[in-house]
Amino acid sequence: MRFGLRSNDPAALEQATPHLPLGWQRAPTGEVDILYSLRLAPTSQRKGQRNYHLLYCGSALLARSLELPPLLTTLEQHAELLTAFRASDCLFVHAGVVGWQGRAILIPGRSMTGKTTLVKALIEAGAAYYSDEFAVLDKEGFVRPYSRPLSIRGHNGQPIRKTPVESLGGQTGVEPLPVGLVVVTDYQPEAAWRPRQLTPGQALLALMDNTVAARGNPAHSMPILKQVVTGAIALKSKRGEAREVAPLLLARLEKSL
Repeated sequence: MRFGLRSNDPAALEQATPHLPLGWQRAPTGEVDILYSLRLAPTSQRKGQRNYHLLYCGSALLARSLELPPLLTTLEQHAELLTAFRASDCLFVHAGVVGWQGRAILIPGRSMTGKTTLVKALIEAGAAYYSDEFAVLDKEGFVRPYSRPLSIRGHNGQPIRKTPVESLGGQTGVEPLPVGLVVVTDYQPEAAWRPRQLTPGQALLALMDNTVAARGNPAHSMPILKQVVTGAIALKSKRGEAREVAPLLLARLEKSL
């Protein structure tokens, strides 16, 4: 995909660069598939009045704000989802992913299900970091790294912190891995970890429910997901504290190797 980003303020383009989809590269000038426009408002001449900064995708207004950072967050989320939806050589599944003993642990789930917390605990237990947002699956069903900084939520309504895996004492996985374990779970205070094993069909449905382009292009997504669930064990359970569950997951994957 070719994205275009333009602005009436060159400094805004520099600030927007870290918010572009992971792996982006500069391209020669030419036609683009998607054009974003970031318009910074001039200083108001009226006392007590401030003008809004605006973000457009094509002719559609995506967001407006008195401050620039909220627009950059919207740009990041929108461009990332468009990339996931239109990808033709891989499949994006909302999931956390770590690597362990040559296999991937894949934790499907959308925001607020606790997947980043569990990924963080697995990293601290020694697993390699692959992603806390998307499992990027190639046509062979292998997981490829999508190692952006972890989005760790603060306590008591504090904003999300973008946390590099190195600051957690962890390392990033670099090689594509086959999926060894699919973990369907979400956090529930004081819940006991009592996993039941899912059938391949049940696991496929759980992955489909979190696949960005599953309904838009099932002919593309289904063969990839079938390869994933055919070679993996799938477990489902509510969970309590992530640091207690993480070593159990690593031990379960090791047992299956």
